[in-house]
Amino acid sequence: MDILTEEMATLIVNETAKRTKTNINIMNFNGVIIASFDKRRIGTLHEGAIEVLKQEKTVVINQKDSLHLKGTQAGINLPIIFQDNIVGVIGITGNPSQISHVADLVKMSTELLLYQNYFTYELEGQIRSQELFIEELLKSESSKSFIQYLMKQLNIDLLTYRKCIIIDIEKQIFSRNSIVRSLTSRIDARSFTIAFTNYNRIVILATAQSVQALDNKINHIYQIFQNLELNVQMASSLMFKRLKDFKNAYEECELVFMLAENGKVVTSFEDIEEKTLLYQIDKNIRERFKKRILSNVSQQSIDTLKSFFENDLNITQTAKKLYIHRNTLLYRLEKCEKETGLNPKKYSDAVKLQIAIWC
Repeated sequence: MDILTEEMATLIVNETAKRTKTNINIMNFNGVIIASFDKRRIGTLHEGAIEVLKQEKTVVINQKDSLHLKGTQAGINLPIIFQDNIVGVIGITGNPSQISHVADLVKMSTELLLYQNYFTYELEGQIRSQELFIEELLKSESSKSFIQYLMKQLNIDLLTYRKCIIIDIEKQIFSRNSIVRSLTSRIDARSFTIAFTNYNRIVILATAQSVQALDNKINHIYQIFQNLELNVQMASSLMFKRLKDFKNAYEECELVFMLAENGKVVTSFEDIEEKTLLYQIDKNIRERFKKRILSNVSQQSIDTLKSFFENDLNITQTAKKLYIHRNTLLYRLEKCEKETGLNPKKYSDAVKLQIAIWC
């Protein structure tokens, strides 16, 4: 990557010249002016910059010096340092004694902009490489050599236990770079990869040394999104160990979004696995069973049964959850029994009712 491009130099000149009210020149490593507030000077040789590059230090040019240094005017010329190397020169035109107080500030601002631009470029490249990695894993026939190449390029060391996570961010403005920076600053960057598959969907391959550590990492990822003040829905797959199982794990997450209860923010495939078994049964068979069991059941009865099953058939807990009296709940359950011929308090009947609701 060319650190000091003409585009970057022009941006620096425009921003700093407006604030310092002086002419700013930026010269490349050959001493040629590549950006200047005085457009006429662009493309000309600046011998003051040549001196800075030779001496590797700041060069002050007074009015007398400018007469014999080609392409110069009175001012201060400073080396632009990036990662301990001089990548160019910045010149501030004016009386050296009057502009010395801003010279170091302009130099520092220039170098900070270069670092910011460089790290943004590097981060964008890393994000794209991770997206390529995830895309390759999702292919029916993935390339092992390309996967290994990307893993080496990304310097990732995927740990033993793995899960796929899909995160949906609805109708919110967010920065991809901010999300990646937040994740990599708080989680070992070598233990996960992240891909933005479309504007509001993120796919993560998370890994850890143990099942518990992996679950903790998933909760940690959710907290990071909370700290970013992003409302998300998260789905996680079953744990797997082989990379070739990632595609199945991704499909498990898709099923989670399809079958999970509304309002639940973080859901694992384990939470809805039994529902997915029903999903694989022919739709007409599911519909026939549902109609046979629930055709005469009111919506209030279905909502009551859902809460009753979610609270493990516990009368007291369910009544509390529904904000109703215990006797009211018992009355509703009796009504359900009349409507279906099945007793929700009886295990075998409760199973049939639960399956019908899932259908």
